[in-house]
Order: sequence, then C-alpha cells, then structure tokens
Amino acid sequence: MTTCDDLLASLLLGQPLDAAAEVHVRTCERCAAEAPAVGRVADALAAFVPAPPAPALGAAVLRAARPELRAARRARWAAVARALAASLVPLPLIVLLDAAIVRGLRAALAVVLPSGLSTYLAFNYAVLLALLLAITYAAVPLLVERQARGRWMEAHG
Repeated sequence: MTTCDDLLASLLLGQPLDAAAEVHVRTCERCAAEAPAVGRVADALAAFVPAPPAPALGAAVLRAARPELRAARRARWAAVARALAASLVPLPLIVLLDAAIVRGLRAALAVVLPSGLSTYLAFNYAVLLALLLAITYAAVPLLVERQARGRWMEAHG
C-alpha cells in the first residue's frame, strides 16, 4: 500500500485512485481530513491560466544571452581547430606511407599480372585509401562536437 502522502499527491495531480486507495482515503483520519483541501487546491491549479509572456521577452533573453552564445561558438571553433591541427600533424607521414604501399603493390602485381591490370588495381587501391582518409578527416569536427556536447552535459546535467 502507498503512503498517505502518495495518495494525496495523486489526488492533487488528478490521477485516478484504485479501489483500495479510495477506501484508504475514506477510512484514514489524515487522508479524510486533507482530501477536501487537496481537491480545492487541485481545482484552483486546474483553473489557473498563466499570463502570456511579454512580447519583448524573447528578444531581451536573446540580447542578454548573445555574449555567452558568441563565447561558446568561439570556444567550439577553437576546439575544432585544435583537433584538426592535431590530426593534420601525422598527415604527411600517412600520405608518404600510403604512396609507398601503392608503389610496392603495383610493383608486386606487375610481376604476376599485365602492366595495365596491375596499374588499374594499384590505382583503385589508392582511390580507396584517399576515400578512407577523406572520411576520417571529415569525421574530426563531428567527433569534436560530440565530445564537447558530452562535456557540456556532464557539467550542466
């Protein structure tokens, strides 16, 4: 069975009570005494119509928040720039390594396959490497934004 506070809260929120709860409200001295007052409060809350916000409120809030929004946007772009800079450091080494792999692949294939076919296969492999590299670097800003959003959620709950 639930407590008296739970039953009174359910009455206040207008939630239906099961049969056992209704019997409890009628037979419990505290619930029977407080139920009418809770009903009046629930009726008053249901009848309350909030005033519409002032027309200039939205503009005033945006004007007040503008410096914070700018600072957050600058911080976000700074984080993206730092992540891109860090990810670009190994790029020349990656490109040189990929070029060496493609040259070696072409030379190895030229031993067993005709020259045109080995060039075709090496070219397709180079295109695949370039595509994978482009996708990887395109994901950096997305990952930075996701990480920043996660840090913001931790800080602000």
